[in-house]
Amino acid sequence: MVIGVSGPVDVELLECDFGNVPIPSTSTFPLVSYYINGLVKRGYHVIVYTNSAELTEPTVLRSKQVTLCISPARPQPGRRIFKYEREQLKAIMCQNPSDVIYAFWTYEYAWAALESGIPTVVSVHDNAFKILLTQPDMFRLVRYLMNTIVLHKAKWIVANSAYTYHNLSASSKKKAVIIDNFYTPYLGELIPADTPKENFIVSVVNGFTKRKGIPKALHAFAKLREKFPALEYHLLGVDMEPGGAAQQYAQKHDLQEGVRFIGPSSQDELMQHVAKAKVLLHPSVEESFGMAVLESMLAHTPVVGGKSSGFVPYLLNHGEAGVLCDVVSTADMAAAVEKLLLNQDLADEITKKANAFAKANFSEEVVINKHLELFDSILNTGNANPPLLTKEKAAGTLFNS
Repeated sequence: MVIGVSGPVDVELLECDFGNVPIPSTSTFPLVSYYINGLVKRGYHVIVYTNSAELTEPTVLRSKQVTLCISPARPQPGRRIFKYEREQLKAIMCQNPSDVIYAFWTYEYAWAALESGIPTVVSVHDNAFKILLTQPDMFRLVRYLMNTIVLHKAKWIVANSAYTYHNLSASSKKKAVIIDNFYTPYLGELIPADTPKENFIVSVVNGFTKRKGIPKALHAFAKLREKFPALEYHLLGVDMEPGGAAQQYAQKHDLQEGVRFIGPSSQDELMQHVAKAKVLLHPSVEESFGMAVLESMLAHTPVVGGKSSGFVPYLLNHGEAGVLCDVVSTADMAAAVEKLLLNQDLADEITKKANAFAKANFSEEVVINKHLELFDSILNTGNANPPLLTKEKAAGTLFNS
């Protein structure tokens, strides 16, 4: 079985050798690269379909087990509903076909795969409608329309959590199964449990939006500084860089005292930084999964997350593996972080429980094996109904606990 993977790929994280050839920059998401690496480790040949704004012509690179197909992209794709990007991706898929395609997100990468004629499993990683409600702009409206079209066209859907599944329409649920996100073993072994903590808390967030919650988190930190004047707050991710949207907001509202604006980092740098933090504050109001939370659990850093923030309560085992609070309330966020700062025994207990819960439920071995069962079922029978797909049970675990 040759498996296609369509989505944003961090090429630098791929464990394969394409030789000494220049590789254009692509849209990146580490989970996609770890997924490809997991398939390669199990002996599969993987054809990767992604794109780059640096190209005007498609490029195909080959290693022993990975074929990397990069199609061109153009600026401002939302204005044309990603039509050019979809056509280019579809063309390179048809020229380099796989047996089945696993497409990340319900947008251009999935739409192109569905139009290629190759059996395609669409992986749902967010709730486009809820994102539109919290970010009501033309781009998000286009993404919502694309999501609606893709889910209608898809024959097989994977929801990346019980929360994501719960938010699908009734018709999409009939085509969907639940397979959680996972962490690569590399991350699980990267950080020793006794990494010394430094006097800062951290948030890892991509995007300065109401949905991601950084504005309220900055106000919450200002309250914390009143009791812990030496404490720092480090912000990592897109829009968190010096001079970026987060710093501009902090300066405008006089909230920059004690805040370090770091911005995007490599996966290794991010994990090392999170491991040194006393607390990871995750202020997002809605998460379909929450990879930053899972990574913090692996890095032995206790998490404060939203009690109603999508999948976050389940990821934190309903408060057993983290501290849950109302992330809409700056006072409640500050109090939750303070609770961990003042009680080291509690922080240590939560950290141990979180690390154990993450390893027991979200390992690469468990999750990728479920994907392989799904692909076998589709290719052999045309159905997606192996025993692993107990979606009602999984949904009940989240919403009846």
